[in-house]
Amino acid sequence: IIASEQYFTMNKDNSSMKMDPQLALRLLADGGVLVIAGVPEGTEFGIDLCAYTIGPDFRGVKMIPPGVHYVWCSSRGPYGDAAPRVGFVHFFHPNEIVVREWDHELEELRPRRIAEPEVERDRIRKNLAQLERVLAPYDYRYVVQWKELTGSVTESCVDRCRPTEGTIRTNIELQSCPDADRPRGGAATVSISRRNAAARILLDESELLPDLKPVEGTAPRFTTVPLRVPQDALPADVSRHALDCIDAVDKLLEGFETADGLIEELQLAYAFFLVGYSVESLAHWRKLLGLVAHSQTAVTKHKLTYMKYSEVLAHQLPHLPEELMVPGPHNTVYKDVRELLVNLHAGGLSVSAERLTKRLEKKLGWEFEGLLDEDPEDQPVVIELPEA
Repeated sequence: IIASEQYFTMNKDNSSMKMDPQLALRLLADGGVLVIAGVPEGTEFGIDLCAYTIGPDFRGVKMIPPGVHYVWCSSRGPYGDAAPRVGFVHFFHPNEIVVREWDHELEELRPRRIAEPEVERDRIRKNLAQLERVLAPYDYRYVVQWKELTGSVTESCVDRCRPTEGTIRTNIELQSCPDADRPRGGAATVSISRRNAAARILLDESELLPDLKPVEGTAPRFTTVPLRVPQDALPADVSRHALDCIDAVDKLLEGFETADGLIEELQLAYAFFLVGYSVESLAHWRKLLGLVAHSQTAVTKHKLTYMKYSEVLAHQLPHLPEELMVPGPHNTVYKDVRELLVNLHAGGLSVSAERLTKRLEKKLGWEFEGLLDEDPEDQPVVIELPEA
């Protein structure tokens, strides 16, 4: 089949997707359907790794493969400027029909607001043959890549992590709040008189931040990432936690209901960032990497999880933003990945480490010279004493 350009402009290179008619019929029979009503012409629309510009007769997407999918829109201004992406995530079942409508006030997709949504879906199902001409086929040229990025995500993970309001934005909505409720870092370490406001500002930079907190229901609901060094750690234990954060990794993994919970959430968070440009999701993904990478003991203890994690990173890292692709001492992602490779080797997963290393060398040009050499900072310091 060849999709008509009257419905939308094709993805990226403006080429059309060609497919064997028999295969298309089978995918049409088994795939999900997304029906969209009232989206203005010229709006940018996307599902997963495919992005389009909506034409006058666009009504949605057909042949959507079962699994998790991210749908977004970006309205266009009168001068061609695009608004930030606003979308939602949904786990499609075979033959499922999902209906969304355009909110002209907020300029985003929302669930259909009608009295009997099931009746409407049944009507769409009965008339699907007539609607096919205004439904774009899911672009299967990118389905393998999307499965590599999200293949482990389950429906329960989607339900747990997406915002309660359902809408995912580039930045979460914020609202003012009382000073006592404002999110901060750790507890203050210095007690200063409230009358000395200038001294308080100099010693506590959080005083410079506005009194804001996330609007209820707008933020992704990811698992809380434990600190590598607990705030209540005794001085004698600080170095131990900093060198190997096995306690924090164990606490993180215990927070998931299933053994693959961490892998699922890693993939979903990265999808939120990659497709929806969610800043909070990227920050969560980086926190997880910064924790999981720094424990040799955890690699030995949780071998299967780390094997799967290295495979996930092999598919995710080539999609990093350009500013995070340049290897070096100031690239925290590169530094954490290097530390992870060292611990994979030391923890008995050299095959996984070598496979990840080769992919990063090929896709990103990252080199890890002297990976297994002893860090100079860990070597003993030799001090020459003056002769008597």
